[in-house]
Amino acid sequence: MHITLIQPAMGRDSDDYVKSWQMEPLAIATLASITPKEHTLAFFDDRLEPMPYDIVTDLVAITAETYTAQRSYQIARKFQARGIKVVLGGYHPTLVPDEAEAHADAIVVGDAEAVWLELLQDAARGQLRKRYTSDALRDFSVLADRSIFAGKRYLPIGLVESGRGCRYSCDFCAVSAYTKATYRTREPQAVADEIAKAGYKNVFIVDDNLTADPERAKALLKALIPLKIRWGSQASIHVANDPELLELLEKSGCLMLLIGFESIDHDSLLAMNKGFNRGSVNYAQAIAKVRERGIKLYGTFVFGYDSDPADIFERTLDFAMEQKLFLAAFNHLQPFPGTPLYARLEQEGRLRYPKWWLEPGYRFGTIAFRPKLMEADALFERLMGLRRRFFSYRSIMSRGLDFRANVNDPLSLWLHFSMNTLLRRELTDKWRIPLGVASEG
Repeated sequence: MHITLIQPAMGRDSDDYVKSWQMEPLAIATLASITPKEHTLAFFDDRLEPMPYDIVTDLVAITAETYTAQRSYQIARKFQARGIKVVLGGYHPTLVPDEAEAHADAIVVGDAEAVWLELLQDAARGQLRKRYTSDALRDFSVLADRSIFAGKRYLPIGLVESGRGCRYSCDFCAVSAYTKATYRTREPQAVADEIAKAGYKNVFIVDDNLTADPERAKALLKALIPLKIRWGSQASIHVANDPELLELLEKSGCLMLLIGFESIDHDSLLAMNKGFNRGSVNYAQAIAKVRERGIKLYGTFVFGYDSDPADIFERTLDFAMEQKLFLAAFNHLQPFPGTPLYARLEQEGRLRYPKWWLEPGYRFGTIAFRPKLMEADALFERLMGLRRRFFSYRSIMSRGLDFRANVNDPLSLWLHFSMNTLLRRELTDKWRIPLGVASEG
């Protein structure tokens, strides 16, 4: 068969594409690696290039997240109109399978690795089933085939998966809903071997919480030391409680960690089922310990909980500046389908749209629920104000004068100004763009 793999964009106003954060889509490389060689593969990235709706192909496979769901359905309709079978997989079809089934000939629920070969066999026989359900606890140790990215212009950083899932159950988190709060890992040496084979010197390890199992994380970091790479990942602030782990982070080449602080207010952390963030760690002291190792911090914060105090916006911005965060994300609470948050807001009648991801005219950043303490549009404007101030030239320069972590070598100097400038540009390029492409219905 001729198989076409597609990475959908979120959306756009015109033929222009949002250029930021265009990294290799790891799920596509994973599918490519387990596709038998008798099939012919083609890959198109909707974020980089026009969709080839006239391509000769037998099967189209699209990986969909909630933000890309509307665009995924648009692309699927175009191919189905030509009589081509379309399969949808990824987070969104797993969380809302009944919805996704209405927009595809088949869907994959859960990890694709366990059912992809069976699906291809059925497709070749013309006996494609509507739904293929994967056991979420199965092994996922598949080496990605990055040759599928040949000719594409991605950011010069390789993506590698070391572990899948997260043991925490934050009420807003789609990852926890997808993996059912499980955490599975690959053998540390296998991860290091994959990085070495790919030839990467700059790596982002895509785990949602790299340090969820501290002892296993230490084994991985020891395996990374001989590679002499620079890398980043996501982790819990609890890394600061373990001196050995901090030392190994530094020795293995850790450049930056994304830390989900989520809130500086204890009641809001309890509301999101993340009270553990403050129960055993002091934010300022923990940040100091991480930064002493020269590791940059990308802090994320969530706003919109009923318990948020009135001064939470200014206090959080002050905190981000005082702690000299390398980058920061000031996010609004977003009710993703399948999460406890979505179920609660739906039950309380506080969803502004039944399905915001399919709502005509919905734009990125629109508040999809009714906050208790202010109007939805007022929440959006408060957060845009935080972003403008944090990514102002004055703020970028001030944080760039930190020589302990943010700008501790020439590469860091370049990264600080390029990444902060990139996110500053997103304030006009990304926020409020539509989901899907209006010209394609």
